[in-house]
Amino acid sequence: MSEEWKHESWVSFIGMIAWIVGIISGVIQLLLGIATTPLIFLGIGNPIWLIISGIIAILISFFIIFPMFSIKCQKKDWDSLLEWVLPIGNIRFPWMLLWGIILEIFTWWGGLFVIIPALVLLLAGPKKYEWTTD
Repeated sequence: MSEEWKHESWVSFIGMIAWIVGIISGVIQLLLGIATTPLIFLGIGNPIWLIISGIIAILISFFIIFPMFSIKCQKKDWDSLLEWVLPIGNIRFPWMLLWGIILEIFTWWGGLFVIIPALVLLLAGPKKYEWTTD
């Protein structure tokens, strides 16, 4: 796409740093889980969940968000992102939105940096997103 749409610069920037934010959020959770592990014996908190979710967030951010979302946002490859879909019957569900939701489940705020650009791209992007195959 040669034309620039009005949200292109900030969607590109937020999407480009989404993987870094996901890793930072995962590292914070991992360190917080490790630091609060002694409290588990007092029955306070659940540091094991923090450790597990931190590791999962780091892995998702590095192995999925970085190559499949952030690099494409940096290159402004909107067509590729809009075609990255999970077909469910005749519904074309966008993987970027699904992975943003999954990342948000495992972090406190890391997934928002994927969800927000994904929603803007889907709802106010450079071209209309086709939700169905019909």
